[in-house]
This record gives sequence, C-alpha cells and structure tokens, in this order.
Amino acid sequence: MIKKVERAVDMMTHPAFCLSPSTSINIAAKTLVDRHIHGAPVIADNGALVGLISDEDLLRVQASAAFHAMPAGDVATHMTRDPLTVEIHTDIFEITRLFQDKGASRLPVMDEGACVGIITRRNLLEALQRLAKFKDNTPRSAFDLYAKLRRTS
Repeated sequence: MIKKVERAVDMMTHPAFCLSPSTSINIAAKTLVDRHIHGAPVIADNGALVGLISDEDLLRVQASAAFHAMPAGDVATHMTRDPLTVEIHTDIFEITRLFQDKGASRLPVMDEGACVGIITRRNLLEALQRLAKFKDNTPRSAFDLYAKLRRTS
C-alpha cells in the first residue's frame, strides 16, 4: 500500500480566521482569546497578506500596557510583517523543516497570492501522526520511506 504525501492543502485549517490591519489591538486580543487561537493572518482590503499577529505579539503589547496604559494602536502597528508562508502544494517534509529550522509556529497557506488557510503546530502534529501510522510490510529506514513517499506523490 502506497500512501500519498500530505501537502499543505491536506492539513491546513481553512478558511483561516483573518484580521484586518486596522483592527484595534484590544479587539484582536479579545478575538483570539475568545476563538481559542494563537494567531491570525492579517489581510489588507485588497486581499493581500500583509502580516501575521500572534499571541506572542499581543502578550508583548499587553504586558507593556499593564505597567503603563491600555495598549494603543491597531494590528498593523504590532504584527509581524512578511511572515513565512507556504503554497498549497508544499509537502509535509518542507513544512516540517520550516517549523523546525525557522522557528515557525504557524504558516499561512497561499494559493495564487491569496491566503486560503493556515497550518499550526497542531495541524502539523496531526499530519505527522497520520504519517507515523503509515505502514508497509517491508521494514524501511526513514530515508527509504521518505524517498518512497516522495516518488508516489
């Protein structure tokens, strides 16, 4: 039995919950908490991905505000600009590398310039669990399995 290599489109959460750059930082924080999510792509009015706001960004802003004043500004002021992204056909191996080597905690998934979803650590862990369950009756090294899966996708 040959298993197809999962791609971003197979493991992403879609549609991704997105925020506008003009959303107030207080509303963004409340929204992420209420939705139990740790970050969101930031999409401009023209549909372009302009950044990523994370709970880490919000924690930094709100911790500072706790000692000074209520946090001010909008998402655009506090977001991470030019976030790492993946295309819908990026395979699980490249996605894993980005999470490990680049320290990503979430990756917007792009298709023809539009953000169509997001991959979180949880999405990746679930996909890796599915991969780990893949069994072939022939024992193989990790490298052989990787090569075999790459050839069949």
